[in-house]
Amino acid sequence: MTVRAHDGIMLFENRCAGCDAPGLAICRTCRFALVGPPPQGQAHGIIAAVPFTGRAREVVLSLRNRKRRQVARHLGGLLANRLVEAEVHRDLDVVTWAPTGPRWRRQRRFDPVEEIAHTVGRQLGVPTRCLLARPGLSTAQKERSRSEHSGVPEFAAKAGLSDCNVVVVDDVATTGATLLAASDALEQQGAHHVTLAAVASTPAASGAKVLSFHRAPRAVAA
Repeated sequence: MTVRAHDGIMLFENRCAGCDAPGLAICRTCRFALVGPPPQGQAHGIIAAVPFTGRAREVVLSLRNRKRRQVARHLGGLLANRLVEAEVHRDLDVVTWAPTGPRWRRQRRFDPVEEIAHTVGRQLGVPTRCLLARPGLSTAQKERSRSEHSGVPEFAAKAGLSDCNVVVVDDVATTGATLLAASDALEQQGAHHVTLAAVASTPAASGAKVLSFHRAPRAVAA
């Protein structure tokens, strides 16, 4: 939404998240641009609705940089449809999301990924719960995390997830490291199966190494 002055009166004008044309939050042309074949599968196994290129990239970046709930809900609907196509909605117990960092949340007063996750849950008829948090780290822990995981965020998951089938949602997947870290935290609390989902993912590069984050081996009970 853009604010402009006219004869001393402040007017609020909606503009398209994809092309900045005045009118709807996502104009008809951009809505059509978002409907197409999903990205090719990659080694990280993330299910994505759209490739992070072209008009879709502009829409997602607009969502990240502005407080646009309507855009988040539209993208959440696209992701829900993609999960239905992949038959992930069957035997699903809960939807959650990879939360943004506290600094970004304070600046925006809005977590777009949380809004996307709630839309996915509503459309799939599955409860949406906040299962993940980014624990506060000391300076030494942050430095160690950067050196060990190349800056991948650390997550803590709520207990009591035994035998749960979970979908964890993010807005954009590049290497897949963030969602894999979230998945590890959920599995450590007993989640039976975790599906990784993102609105958009970067196109697969031929011969590129996809993953920069490696899961730590899980302890085996004696």
